[in-house]
Amino acid sequence: MDTYRPPRIFITAGEPSGDAHAARLMAAIRKQVPDVIFEGFGGPQMEMQGLRSLAHIRDLAVTGFYEVAKRYSFFMDLLKRCEKAIAVNKPDLFIPVDYPGFNMRLAARVRSPRLPVVWYIAPQLWAWGEKRAAELAKVVDRLLVVFPFEVEFFGKHNIKAEYVGHPLIEAMGDAPAVRDPHRVLLMPGSRRQEIHHHVPLIASVVEHLRKTHPHMEMVVAKSANVDAASMQSLIDAGAVLSSDALTEMRRCSAGLIKAGTSTLEATLAGLPFSTFYRTSTLSFYISKHLAKISSVTLANLLLKRNVVREFIQSDAKPELLADDLVDLLENAPRRHELDAAMQEVQHMLAGAGASLTAAAIVTSMLSRR
Repeated sequence: MDTYRPPRIFITAGEPSGDAHAARLMAAIRKQVPDVIFEGFGGPQMEMQGLRSLAHIRDLAVTGFYEVAKRYSFFMDLLKRCEKAIAVNKPDLFIPVDYPGFNMRLAARVRSPRLPVVWYIAPQLWAWGEKRAAELAKVVDRLLVVFPFEVEFFGKHNIKAEYVGHPLIEAMGDAPAVRDPHRVLLMPGSRRQEIHHHVPLIASVVEHLRKTHPHMEMVVAKSANVDAASMQSLIDAGAVLSSDALTEMRRCSAGLIKAGTSTLEATLAGLPFSTFYRTSTLSFYISKHLAKISSVTLANLLLKRNVVREFIQSDAKPELLADDLVDLLENAPRRHELDAAMQEVQHMLAGAGASLTAAAIVTSMLSRR
């Protein structure tokens, strides 16, 4: 008689937002499969759901071509360790969560008839790598996407994509916004190179506003994986640190948000904001030539029109950002336009719950093992 073996899932996420989304998915899976074993790599939220992690998320959250190249040996070593763990422990499913640079390579190496790949939160190939869609088609069995338009995009490349809703919807909850008219939110990001490029920039914005608008309260959102010491210049300039970005998105009246998932969080929270981003010259040059999108702000892409203003690279100057933040607070027609646009996005992404929908798909595959 066969000995019962608990189901095992290898799951990987390489940045804070992926850690949060993966953790909610893991919790939803465990409700249906209580004895499931999770292995792979991720952050503290995934570890709280029982993940046996092969790497710390502080070492994983790297963006930019030059920045990744500098850490090539680390990622190659992690790739080998993941392959070894999969070979030894023989998981039943591999769930990559976003993080395409690494996850596509790992999926190409380990996918087999015995180890299907169920990708959660698809690589944004529509933005930067449509040519890689053929590569993705070879390494994924089921693709669980979080934007409605992705079903059609990946379908054109013979990839079966299933829309499950966006996990941020369930993460946001339904707490009401109570806004302080003098309080603004600054979000420099959480990755090392984002901190390196954005903290001095935002500190200059704070210094500028301290002189022109002394009654303005400036709050900087700090991710749990960011060392407070790296934010000291912001404190010295007069800002206050907060570890609860979501609460601040509902309390503040305007914000400057670095490009990325945080812009969608701000949109769902109804916070009037502008987007900014700086990176190394080399990374910016390469990205500019690879990107196939008209905006780096997810709300603009979903709406197919640029409602949220953007200040990217050389346009991200302290004085411009400071003036725009004041305009966000004082320009009533602009605030009204942003409010209507954000409600449109909120309606577009509403659904039954991404984690529960994705978990049902995963558990159905486990039941067939």
